[in-house]
Amino acid sequence: MPRPGRLTRIGTANIDTHVTAVRGLLHGAMALYLARFLNVPPAHIPGDGGEQLDDLPADPETIGAALLDAFDRQRHVDLAASLVARHLTLGHSPQALIATLAHAVLREDAGFHAYQMLEAGVRQFAAWGDTDEGRHILIAVARYLAAHSPTERASLQTADIARRLMRDGELHQEAGSS
Repeated sequence: MPRPGRLTRIGTANIDTHVTAVRGLLHGAMALYLARFLNVPPAHIPGDGGEQLDDLPADPETIGAALLDAFDRQRHVDLAASLVARHLTLGHSPQALIATLAHAVLREDAGFHAYQMLEAGVRQFAAWGDTDEGRHILIAVARYLAAHSPTERASLQTADIARRLMRDGELHQEAGSS
């Protein structure tokens, strides 16, 4: 006879307990999967554990400019996360930060997933509000975007393709060879 599963043991008398148990099992399973099979350690939250963010800029405009600068360089994921944490812990407007993140995505040749990550993060932040969990979501969005930045920005790519097509040129040739 099979043994009862973990969810069977808690019963269904209180639906909130059931939902919490399912959430706990999912988080536990994902933590185990990431730790054992992908060997991905959990990312730390900037500012937690005594880490000081005081050496970063304090006014929102300078933080935004530094964040965009971090997106212009490879391997600046931790800096981008720290700048977002600094912005939010100082109590600056989350909407201004979201606008900066959107600006960073729009200026890149971003793919579908970058837009999807930004939109999902903003929606989740709106659902959680300006709480620790909400701030963690925006920090995660910044990390994702920084990890995928900078892209190879193809200036005037659409116009170049249209020009080649109008001249009966090849669509997939190098831009400098026409």
